[in-house]
Formats: sequence, structure tokens, C-alpha cells
Amino acid sequence: METVSDATNRAQELDLSHVLLGFFDHNGHLLGKRYNVANLEKAITSGIAFVEAIFIGDPSGRGIIETNLLLHPAQEFRDGVVRFDPSTCRELKLSDTATELLLLGQFVNEARAHCPRALLTAELERWKELGIDVVGAFELECAALQETTQSLEHKSITTLETKYGFAEAYSINHLLDQEDMVGELNTLCRAMDIEIETQHIELQYMLETSMRPQTGIRIADNAALFKNFCKQVARKHGYMMSFMARWHPEQQGCGAHINVSLRDAQSGEQLFFEEAAADQMTPRMKHFIGGLHTYLPELFLLLAPNLNSYKRFRPGLFTPLNNSWGINNKTVAYRAINSSSGAARVEIRPPGADVSAHLSLAAVLVAGRKGIEEQIDPPEPVVGDGFSLEDVPGKPFPTTFEDAISTFNDSSVARESLSDAFVDLFVADRQWQLDQFSQTVTDWELRMFAEGA
Repeated sequence: METVSDATNRAQELDLSHVLLGFFDHNGHLLGKRYNVANLEKAITSGIAFVEAIFIGDPSGRGIIETNLLLHPAQEFRDGVVRFDPSTCRELKLSDTATELLLLGQFVNEARAHCPRALLTAELERWKELGIDVVGAFELECAALQETTQSLEHKSITTLETKYGFAEAYSINHLLDQEDMVGELNTLCRAMDIEIETQHIELQYMLETSMRPQTGIRIADNAALFKNFCKQVARKHGYMMSFMARWHPEQQGCGAHINVSLRDAQSGEQLFFEEAAADQMTPRMKHFIGGLHTYLPELFLLLAPNLNSYKRFRPGLFTPLNNSWGINNKTVAYRAINSSSGAARVEIRPPGADVSAHLSLAAVLVAGRKGIEEQIDPPEPVVGDGFSLEDVPGKPFPTTFEDAISTFNDSSVARESLSDAFVDLFVADRQWQLDQFSQTVTDWELRMFAEGA
């Protein structure tokens, strides 16, 4: 659907009185409201009001961040304007008999400085000015837990229960055993035009899903919608699919690999593959990697946005530990795939599945664009074991949440490309996580000090 009439006509065909209008917050949560079809044209052409302070939610989705800058009365709790795009219209088949329509939107007035989808749209516009289309897809891992929001309230990490049947990696039988939930999820994705490339059970108790490549904003839209509706379908079946970066100290974490390639906007020509080159990589591909290597350490908070994110960065967890790259090497941060024109891409491997799809992709594109504009050459590619490398050239990744917050706050690239308003708001909210955790008594402390202190 491309026009206002396309969306309104489809709503009439489905005999809908209301549609769902949604947008994404900093945690990737889908927010919005039901909206009368009679006013759908206004929502698309002029936009509708949402209070800017809607961005005050904490990562759990059940509380607010009391120190959020938009919550201060000096901000006046003013409204922003969200405009909805008819080309995002998706059909939700939530049952055999009911169909909903969902449209996605973004803030278009001053509040766009806080809106993840608007920030990514602005970055994609910069690529359009370069005559380049961005093509890509997310790979997402999530853990199957035999828990609910209510049961977690009374659990410690030692009593967490996993969902039976997700234990054997790559088992087709175990995957088919989950057809009630996974099959329903995939049927919903097909109806929403979220194309899935591959899906399997991953080490351990995890489902890994790779999206099919899309162009532009749909790369992030599809990933964010998949996360939201994967969790919803699991809840319907009585358990939880968790995208928490490190959900258990004895298990693997949940990762999110971001695959990106570039194409000429006019000709559609692949800009990363050059068969005549010794390594089959174009200078543009190398400069893109050079930009990632140079600038992603500053933007790392958008790839690892939560306190828990940094518990994935440990030896033995198959998580890249340093700012490195290589050709078809899964032990490094940036994996260059150069086997053919159709496959050529860069896979960004550090992010956890807890990322905002829009903000993490924006970070990758900001860094890659700077690399191309400044013609930054990367260091030599890593051959062999990248996990245990020492003395990697260039800036290291921040190793703690505190370091990542400070680095992002001080980043001129972040402020130039994403705005001072966004950086200040995001930094304050991440600092809130640290402050909250510093006042939390953990299971470890109880075991260590209850009797021994």
C-alpha cells in the first residue's frame, strides 16, 4: 500500500471500525493506540498528537524512568506530532476470524529528535544523497523460558525454568515440536509481510531467526515487529521468548547480527563486490569497514544499550570481544562476506538481541557512512582466532556499561548525527539503570553476606 486511499480502502474491505497506529520507543517497544478509521486520512497526511513524554518507559515496559528528562515539568509535557506512513500498512491475523491493520509512524516535529525511527530515517536520507541504497537484515536470537511476567516476580536466576523442547541445537524434530507457537508466529509474519530467511534452534534453549534482506527503513521495521510479536505469541502459549542479552550465567547470550550491503540507487549495482580485486572487495566495502572500526566504539552504547548487555562480552560465549574484522571469520566484530555479488555484505556481530533495531542500525550506518566519506582504510583483516587477540589496532570497545555511557556522551559523531537532545536523553536513561542497580541487593550478595558478613 502506497497511498492514503490504499490504506483506507483496505480498512473498508475488512470492515474495520478502527486500526492500530504504532511507533517504537528507545527499547524497541511498539507503542500506540487504536484509532477510528474515519480519521485515518488525517493520521497519514497531518499526523496526530502524542505526548513527548511517552519516551519515559523503562526497559521492562512496566515502569517509568523517574529521572527521564522529558518527565521534568519544565518540558511542559507538550505534544509531539506523529505522522503515519501508508506504505507501512501491515495486516495482523491474530486469529482465524480477526484481522487488524497496523500502520507505523514517527514523530515529525521537534520531538523527532527523540524518535528512533525518525533518527534512522534521517540517516537513510544522507545515504540517498550519496546515491546509495542500504540493503540488509537482522538475525535475532531469543531464549525460550517457561515463565511469565508474573512468575518472574518471585524467581531468582537459580530457579529460572527453560521451555522444554528447545535444548538440542539445529534439531529439526525439536523445531517441529514447537510448531504450535513457532508456526503461529511465522503465519503472523507472512501476513505482515515479514519475510523469514532461516530459522533453527540455537545453543542453548534459543530460537534463531534470520530476516530476508530489505531496503531502507524496512530492515529495522521488520526486526522490531518480529521481536514484539514473537513475545506476544509466546505469551499466548503460556511461556516467554526473551531477547535479554545474557539471561543466565551458565548459558549463551542472545545475539543480534546486523547484515548490511550497499547498492547504487540508480542502477541497482552491488557496491561491495569486485570480482577482479584480489580479495573481491571494493574500496567502498573496505571504507565502510574502516568507518565501523573507527567510529562504532563511540557509538557502542547503541549496540549494547543495557546494563545486562555487557555480560555477553566474556570469553567462551561466541561474542566478539574486540574491535576487529576479517573475511568470512565469525570470531571478529565485522565479518566481510565476499563469496559472490549476491552474497556480499558486512555482518556486524557484537550487538545483543536487546538492541533497538532502529537505533543499532542507525549507529552502524553513521559509522559506515563516515568511513566512506572520509575514505578510511581498515587495518589488516584478522586471520584465525579473533576472540583472543591482544593489541588490536584502533579504539577498543568500551568494556563496561559505565565506559560506554561516558564514551557515547562525549562523542561528537553521536551528537552531530543523532542530535544533542537524543544523546542527552539516552545517556540519562542509561545512567538511571546504573543508579537503580547500585541500590539492588542481588542473589549473589545474599548468598555471600547474609551469614558470612
